[in-house]
Amino acid sequence: MRRVTIYVTVLIIAVSLAVGVYFATTQGPSQLDKYDNVLVSSKVMSSLEAVSAQPYGPAPSSDMQSAVYKYGGPTFTSAGKPTIVFISAEYCPFCAIERWALVMALDRFGNLSSLHYSTAANDEGDYATFTFLNSTYTSNYISFRNFETANRASPPAALQAVPSNYSTVWGSFGGGVPFLDFANAYVIKVSLLAFPDILGGNNWTQIVTSISTSDSTGLQIRQAANMITSVICKVTGGLPASVCSAPPIITSTSSISGPAPAALAIGTTYQAPMRRIGAGRPG
Repeated sequence: MRRVTIYVTVLIIAVSLAVGVYFATTQGPSQLDKYDNVLVSSKVMSSLEAVSAQPYGPAPSSDMQSAVYKYGGPTFTSAGKPTIVFISAEYCPFCAIERWALVMALDRFGNLSSLHYSTAANDEGDYATFTFLNSTYTSNYISFRNFETANRASPPAALQAVPSNYSTVWGSFGGGVPFLDFANAYVIKVSLLAFPDILGGNNWTQIVTSISTSDSTGLQIRQAANMITSVICKVTGGLPASVCSAPPIITSTSSISGPAPAALAIGTTYQAPMRRIGAGRPG
């Protein structure tokens, strides 16, 4: 009986330690958290621009292609340029990995500035990413509107309100995050990357290196960036040609059905509700 008691005691201790390690590594703060809301360094920005440049890498996967929905609502434009709308939340792990691909795609059409480091919520993976809150974007071809609807706190607090013309479309596709609207001609209502855990505990420099060396993680981010780039090329009418005529963009763009959209006005604003994502992929 004594030997059995010892075995049971050892087992309980081992399980307790395992549970403790699990919660410490998945729900507690990490070394990445100290960079939250810190301005992205010029070195990392330059590295992002470099990995966003040609050659662009592999074509989007069939799953990514099928994630693009033709919508064809009244067109979103600003200053005569098609408007790309990104709705996300800082706590969201799927948003975390989607931002990597989106940053790469945006770099191909213009210039991002005042981008800040961020991480997903501690209990959502704490993955290294960025926040578009307080960032700016300039482009000769598109306008970019981003809305970080909630922060990464637990529970999350509301951040940015979504204008009603955008939120109406967003709500009609379920109101989940991340959500991408391309001039209201096409939408991507789920993350193009189904497994944010491929980011692991890597920091920003390590993830850029993955993209640069095109390892398995980097290849998937490149594919998602190329999918977003292709849809943008669809709504810009193939401009700039230096981007939209390059492989694999020209091929994947041609596979997207539907015409380029016409023009529309902007609407009013309202306070966007917070939506908490669970463990599964948003739908």
